[in-house]
Amino acid sequence: MKQATLPSAAQAHPTAEPQPAAAPSEPPAAYDLSSQIGHLLRRAYQRHTAIFQETIPDHRLTAVQFAVLVAIREEQPAPLIRIGRMTAIDHATLRGIVARLEDRDLVRTESDTEDRRQRIVSLSPDGEALVRTCIPEALRITELTLAPLDACERVAALHILRKLSGE
Repeated sequence: MKQATLPSAAQAHPTAEPQPAAAPSEPPAAYDLSSQIGHLLRRAYQRHTAIFQETIPDHRLTAVQFAVLVAIREEQPAPLIRIGRMTAIDHATLRGIVARLEDRDLVRTESDTEDRRQRIVSLSPDGEALVRTCIPEALRITELTLAPLDACERVAALHILRKLSGE
């Protein structure tokens, strides 16, 4: 699977010139928060997260934990570094997520026989059962998240989000 890498601001806009700071005597430029992409993405993600928590059968499971379980299921047994690349989660955060999943006996970890520093992760039988149970609801969550959009808007939204995320 393709690794998600995000370009730096300079890479994303190599021709963009730094703008000088406005002189103190000039009024600040208008800034409409409700029109800013970061704000809108955060609001959409908050809505999706609320739908996830209301819909998923295991109320202790977060959307990010579910994504990690699904990635593990696709690649198991897999090194944590591969799961991190698949989910675009940094290694330190991923270790914490996996530890919480391991505490619930949803995943198992072991040291790589060739590289003791590397952790190999796989689903436990309980983890496999949970993913199997949650997948139909996760598909429903996607439908509920996209419900305000018509068919063309759904295709466009997913295309734009993939493009913005560098996929």
